[in-house]
Amino acid sequence: MAQPIEQNTDYPCTVAELYGALTSEMYWKDRVSEFGLGSRVVEFFGVDGRTTSVVDQAVDAEMLPKALRRFAGADMSARCTEWWDPLVDQSASGGYELEVSRVPIVIAGDVTMTATSESTSRLIFVGTVTSTIPVMGPVVEKIMLGEVDKSFAAEKEFTLGWLNARH
Repeated sequence: MAQPIEQNTDYPCTVAELYGALTSEMYWKDRVSEFGLGSRVVEFFGVDGRTTSVVDQAVDAEMLPKALRRFAGADMSARCTEWWDPLVDQSASGGYELEVSRVPIVIAGDVTMTATSESTSRLIFVGTVTSTIPVMGPVVEKIMLGEVDKSFAAEKEFTLGWLNARH
């Protein structure tokens, strides 16, 4: 059974600045370079106003909670696909999906970017964490909910640093 998740992340920058970063190929290349671990941008493209990035991320099994290590083995990766539709009236919508190889886990949902003031914005992710591991699935989902929080915090830190380096 899937676990619902809603994550709100506030940014001290405009929607246009945040959107500009998340739809920039250079942002994704720099982000992959920063987080390393054998990650790479597989695709980055725009079609009909929608910008899509696809990133393969190597996952170090030692970084996983102990409960997941026995399922994962030593060689594992995750494919993250994020897309954004055009920015309209200080908001944009998109989607996010992360599928982990060797462990049946999917994190997927809708992402919305909105202005909270003239100089601040909010990224809202509403989705689910799903694991189909027999018996352990609900436990794995709850563990991954915590990992999603850490991931959004790391993304915010990187994004703000990336934006600051360009101003």
